[in-house]
Amino acid sequence: MNINLSPVVIAVAAMIAIPAAVSALVRQSDRKRPPSTVVGDEAHGVLFTVRARRWNYLLLRIVGIVVIVVGGFFFLITLTLLDDPDAIGMLIAAVGMVLFGLLFVYLGVGQKRRRIEAYDSQLVVTPMFRAARTVDPAAINRIRPTTNRFGGLDIKVHGQRGVITVMAIDAVYPEFCAWLEQRAPAQWGEFVRVFGR
Repeated sequence: MNINLSPVVIAVAAMIAIPAAVSALVRQSDRKRPPSTVVGDEAHGVLFTVRARRWNYLLLRIVGIVVIVVGGFFFLITLTLLDDPDAIGMLIAAVGMVLFGLLFVYLGVGQKRRRIEAYDSQLVVTPMFRAARTVDPAAINRIRPTTNRFGGLDIKVHGQRGVITVMAIDAVYPEFCAWLEQRAPAQWGEFVRVFGR
């Protein structure tokens, strides 16, 4: 008995299997990683939580899944055309699309994880892909505007590598600016003097 599956049947199966597999991997990754702190304003003493808005990380995940599905579709088509020498370029492009889609999904997971919990005397910063850290307002060296097109703040902390980036489109961004103004007045005053608000 010889079973011959048409490319259309393979493509439909891939359109169902690839998003299901990616969604399962994302859910499994979220379950494996223990939360570094209590999410949101549920932790005792949290004044507010700065985080990416839901549409931000959902958009990254959706775009990633769509690109993975399209790349998988092209990959399956090129498997049926491997006798054609021109199919190698399409195969490489399909693999590139799948990898690019996985990167988008991964960035979506990171955007969902990224947050800053503000307390009276400290910040608990959870970056996209690294461990959470505590920041004392007195340890803030400088505040600069971000270079992205959405606007926001880059905060450099004494003794820590990198910067803490808060985008202007993040939830409770104005409250975060008010927190900095009250608890790091010298640094905030320098920021306003040099860059304006």
